[in-house]
Amino acid sequence: MIKYLEVRNIMPERSPSRGRPKTLDRDQVLQTALMQYWSKGPNEVAIGEICTLTGASKPGVYREFGSDDGLKLAALDAYSHLVIRPFFEVLEHDRSFGDAQTALIDFTTQDRAAIGIPNGCLHVAMRAQRDKLGVMTREKVDLLRQEGLDNYAVWIEQAKSRGEFRMDIPTDIVALYFDAQNGGAMRMQTEGVPNDVIAKVMRLALMAIQ
Repeated sequence: MIKYLEVRNIMPERSPSRGRPKTLDRDQVLQTALMQYWSKGPNEVAIGEICTLTGASKPGVYREFGSDDGLKLAALDAYSHLVIRPFFEVLEHDRSFGDAQTALIDFTTQDRAAIGIPNGCLHVAMRAQRDKLGVMTREKVDLLRQEGLDNYAVWIEQAKSRGEFRMDIPTDIVALYFDAQNGGAMRMQTEGVPNDVIAKVMRLALMAIQ
């Protein structure tokens, strides 16, 4: 079973800054924001709530992240390191096309409670609410989506070159198909559909391109 990285390891190391020491714990604020956005929805959590949970002040949060948009951007960037990159690393291993699909399903339908992370996908949630996000976060959402489609495309082309994908379907269409299946799985997860049921739905959907 392929697992997510631990949440406590996602915050990048930062060099100590000069000048007056800061009382704001940036990593705590960022991790709290990430988990709140992820579990409740990116537009359902105000900075004031994050301040209450962390003990940070609003002026301190704005000094550190610039704006609500800046905080959401930082949270999405952290999420990409925690989940999105490891997800696509599954495709980089030397697996057959079928085995890689199974690995993707296993990754997607892990027991989140055992890992200590929320159900669903923050990126999928942000895509659904894209028009309500700030400019910087929207740009990051779009960038991550394109990077995801590009990763799928490379993997599919490799499968075609090995003769493992013989259907006459353009690669970009197949990439969008995989993207749609993952997004659907993440939405079902947030709706409370059991992971074993989601896995069965995904296997059924992917049978169409075997």
